Amino acid sequence: MLQLPIQLGRTGFRPSFRLDQANPCPGCGKSHWYVGRATAECAFCGSALPIAETSGAPHRGWARAAC
Repeated sequence: MLQLPIQLGRTGFRPSFRLDQANPCPGCGKSHWYVGRATAECAFCGSALPIAETSGAPHRGWARAAC
């Protein structure tokens, strides 16, 4: 049986951490985060969210390594 591709409009709520805006935790409502490379974890309840900008390109605040 072939599997259908994921249809984002039909799969439900998918919260993600956005680097450019305030992010309240979906678990406790607070907004203190430990931000890693691919996920952000709430400092209070431990809920983890994927970071929306994971393209691999440097973010505007990141420094680029000298070649």
